Amino acid sequence: MLELLSEERQVLSRFRKEKTDVTIWSCIEGKMGKAWADNNGNPTFGIAVVADFCYLLGSIEGCKGEVSIEELIEKCKRKIIIADDSSWISFIESQYPNPLKRFSRYSIKTEPDLFKKDRLNDYINAIDSDFKISRIDESLYPKVLQDNFMADCCSNYDSLEEFLNNGLGYAIVYNGQIIAGASSYSYCEGCIEITIGTKDEYRRKGLALAVASKLILACMERNIYPHWDAANLGSVALAEKLGYHFDKEYRVYAIK
Repeated sequence: MLELLSEERQVLSRFRKEKTDVTIWSCIEGKMGKAWADNNGNPTFGIAVVADFCYLLGSIEGCKGEVSIEELIEKCKRKIIIADDSSWISFIESQYPNPLKRFSRYSIKTEPDLFKKDRLNDYINAIDSDFKISRIDESLYPKVLQDNFMADCCSNYDSLEEFLNNGLGYAIVYNGQIIAGASSYSYCEGCIEITIGTKDEYRRKGLALAVASKLILACMERNIYPHWDAANLGSVALAEKLGYHFDKEYRVYAIK
């Protein structure tokens, strides 16, 4: 496999015609992650690794001799594996002694002009005034990174400067503690992928709705689409309250 330079990764766009997955497009556009392919001109297959995700692109059928299973496993370890074609999964299962773990994620539709500003503002205004929603800026950024629960809001960016230039996020602060956040997990041209979380003891207070609403409104002001992909049904329900619509369940994998 050949590692692709940032400016070479556009060749992988043949495997993704539409921007329905911001994280893979952040790699294709050379903004985040790393990528490999069988060649840098007209690839039959590719591998892209961005943050917690490993994308197995195209089909490896007929090209299995071009990939080392050890090299592939190393790239996929501790990642959520998304495979374009069943040939990838068959290849791993046939040569790797430990079984793959299978689980579901949930795709949310990408729809322009979807959100209702009044509804989003209502969610923001509904939380207790003691909960302060603040933009993640130069003062809040290091505190977010130091918080193990919230770090995903910023940790995929190489620096504060990159986050301020290309990322966007908000956190809820209570008594000096960050208790909830919504931010850009990844980004590509005109889109971000939302990551969101609330600490256990502060759930069911409308905080996730409020901080997500703040982020979505900021995206609307900047003409950025806030893409949402759900890890569980609770995340689907939250997205639907914000105005999104469920698309489909899909299968992902992890190496045990």
